[in-house]
Amino acid sequence: MELDILLTGLTPFIPVFGAFTTPLISSVFKKRTASLYYGFLISGLTLLATLRLLAQSSTYDVPLVFKAGGWPPPVGIIYILDRVNAILSFTTALVLTLIFAYSLEYIRDEGAVWYSILLLGAEAGILGIILTADFFNLFVMLEVASVSSYSLVMYYRSRAYAIISGLKYAFVGAMGTTLYFVGCALLYNAYGTLNIIDLSLKIRGQYVSLTGPPIETYLLSLGIGLVLMSWAFTIKSGVFPNHFWLPDAHPAAPTPISALLSGLVVNIGGVSLYKFMFIALGGSISPETQALKSAVSAILMFTGTCSAIVGALLMNIQKDLKRLIAYSTVMNTGFLFMAVSTGTPLGLSAFIYHTIIHSIAKSNLFLSAGIFIKATRSRSLEDISGLGFKHPVASIAFATSVLTLAGIPPLPGFLSKMLLYEALFEYNIVTAVVMILASTIGLISYMKIFYMLFFGTQGREVEKVSAKMMNAVLLALSVVLISFTLLLVAYPGFYDAVITVTVKQIGEIETYLESISLI
Repeated sequence: MELDILLTGLTPFIPVFGAFTTPLISSVFKKRTASLYYGFLISGLTLLATLRLLAQSSTYDVPLVFKAGGWPPPVGIIYILDRVNAILSFTTALVLTLIFAYSLEYIRDEGAVWYSILLLGAEAGILGIILTADFFNLFVMLEVASVSSYSLVMYYRSRAYAIISGLKYAFVGAMGTTLYFVGCALLYNAYGTLNIIDLSLKIRGQYVSLTGPPIETYLLSLGIGLVLMSWAFTIKSGVFPNHFWLPDAHPAAPTPISALLSGLVVNIGGVSLYKFMFIALGGSISPETQALKSAVSAILMFTGTCSAIVGALLMNIQKDLKRLIAYSTVMNTGFLFMAVSTGTPLGLSAFIYHTIIHSIAKSNLFLSAGIFIKATRSRSLEDISGLGFKHPVASIAFATSVLTLAGIPPLPGFLSKMLLYEALFEYNIVTAVVMILASTIGLISYMKIFYMLFFGTQGREVEKVSAKMMNAVLLALSVVLISFTLLLVAYPGFYDAVITVTVKQIGEIETYLESISLI
């Protein structure tokens, strides 16, 4: 157990160590790709660490708590290993490792050192967000992940469009983190703590030693803080009406970074919101606090439904492949916010499962699209038309991802859409209808690019792509997606054994809180 507790706290810092030592490796080994291979190695070690955490999380009945610097909570920062954190951390590390592997062939210029440093920084930030149980530490990790992402979007610094898109993303993102910071200040002013467990206990009116009782005006501070922080989360996840940075960032960024943005970075808003809604405000709370939570949830449900519809509609008018996929992300982040906003165990199940499937499928979709973009030196749908049979591995990966995201059975996207529908139907039938409508509109666009790729008129191929490693990555991601289907067919209890048990731990929030000792 002690090893697993230590690993919980150290896992986000494996990429940090790698980022700081990358310049040293680059100076010792003069090859341009040395930093990429080193980044791949570090990311692989992080993957092994998260695999250990995932395997061990199912053996413990209570969450494991890592106390930074030995300081006990709520005084010190803590990292928590529960089943939700474990499965999301593993998914993140898996996708990041494969993005690094893809980059070994894709990134060939002198910027490889900075690319590796920033990609490792993004991994550290995302893992820190998932594992932390402190809202201020979450702010720090938000900054780490965000600054790395801004810089990666501007990787092609000689291109004006990349600089403009990156600066737009950075400006909007900075506004989001500022709002989040102000929200944290309001919460600290009211409750004297930013430890999520301590905050959750105080919201329930329980006195915790050292940090003391909340002040009288706590409900007002909680309400304003929750609104500001939630709005920041919509910015980070590209949810309507704060989605406008996302479609511009994707065409500007290298293809592996597009996979990072849509596959992983957009998850941080939903994960952060889950920590607030299901842990800080989960379980039995006062009627006044419950009314406040319901009001904010209703607003987020509205933004989520708008995001789903707007994303689906705008997908259908795009002629740029990356922008089309980016609007698909806007639609899917809308689905994720809708799931979290239900506040129900079924909604949490839908959120976790759809987050996993979307992360893998969307990353695979962008990476496979990168093969066609590299071959044609164009993102135009007309230019890549008809190239499907010329690049069989990329085409298989592209088709698998498109059909998964479209929710076509028996691929795993079908189950995630079914879970979303059931959760939303249980919440309000109108939201379920909106989800079906958005999915149907999105399906039209998915089928359009599927048809153009395989049955469209021959596009222009100007470069022969040597992509052994890239193809291996695409096959690996496709196998992971297909494995979900095979597991569900061969082992019908797979979903209950993984997702239902995972959600049950968070659903029993009082037991969850009691298991984490506070002084």
